[in-house]
This record gives sequence, C-alpha cells and structure tokens, in this order.
Amino acid sequence: MIKDDDFFRMDGVPLTKEEIRAISTGKLQLKPDDVVVDIGCGSGGMTVEIARRCKFVHAIDSVDDAITTTKKNLERFNIKNCEVIKGNAEDVLFDLEFNKAFIGGTKNIVNILNILKEKNVKHIVANTIVLENAVNIINNFNSDDDIYDVDVVNVSISYGKKINAGHMMISRNPITIITCKMKK
Repeated sequence: MIKDDDFFRMDGVPLTKEEIRAISTGKLQLKPDDVVVDIGCGSGGMTVEIARRCKFVHAIDSVDDAITTTKKNLERFNIKNCEVIKGNAEDVLFDLEFNKAFIGGTKNIVNILNILKEKNVKHIVANTIVLENAVNIINNFNSDDDIYDVDVVNVSISYGKKINAGHMMISRNPITIITCKMKK
C-alpha cells in the first residue's frame, strides 16, 4: 500500500486511509483482467491502488477538486490504465463496461446500487462512514431474494502518538466496509 503522505492532497477532498485501502482492496479480490468502476473517487487513493492490481479502472466523481486530485495522483504514481470521469454516477454507469465496483462515496446510494444490480455486477465493495448509507446498502442487497451474499465489517483504526507518559492511541472515524457478491 502506498503511504497516505505520498498522495497529493487538496483540502476538502477525502482520501481513503492506507489501512482501509488495504482491507477494501482485499475485499475486491482483484484479478489482472478485472475492469473496475470507482464511484466517488475522491482523492484517487482507491483508484490508484485498484489500478495497480487490475486491467482498467473507471473513476467517477462529480466534484471538480476530486477530479483534479485524482488526476494528479494517477500522474504521480504513473497510472495509465484509468479513465477519470467528471459526472454523476447515475448518468454514466450504463455506458461503462466493468465487472466489479467500488463505492467510496455517493449521495444517491440506492440509485447507484439499483443500477449496479441491473448491470449484473457480481462483486461490489462499498465503504461508508455514514450509518444510514450502511443500512441502505445492507437492506438493498438483503431484499433481493437472496441473490447476493453480504459481508459487513466495521473497521476502527487508531494511531499511536507519543506523549510524556508513554503512548496514547488516537482513533480515526470507523468505516463500514460492505462486500456484496452475487451467488453463483
């Protein structure tokens, strides 16, 4: 995994932290021939890590600063197998070909999930800090006549900080990682 400090950053544009990228990338079970869509690419942390492990990535975000940051990080890490798309995922997903999806952030999660299911995407990993999004994702995939296996992990990462009395742990926001795999 690339260290967080190695990424180009812009204020207000989120970066998935290194440990969360490691878990999420593992949950995607990437193969060299996979084509992945990264919905809500933010700073491009997941985009870069995914692209290093698969054939191609479509990175989507609707925020100008996110698009700029992702492009700079792709250039920084010499990633060539990626298309960065500015727009709303609902408007572009039907035009893209991919076999796996990563959702790092979206305001219209239920619409996005329904499009992914309509496209028969067999493997979806979604990260969310928002509890309501986690509930919506879980409920959306559990209501489909048992078509998907749903795995939910809540991850809390803490970093040690040296203080006079020793070390204290400073926690980051917990992240819920939801993996939805279509049953065979």
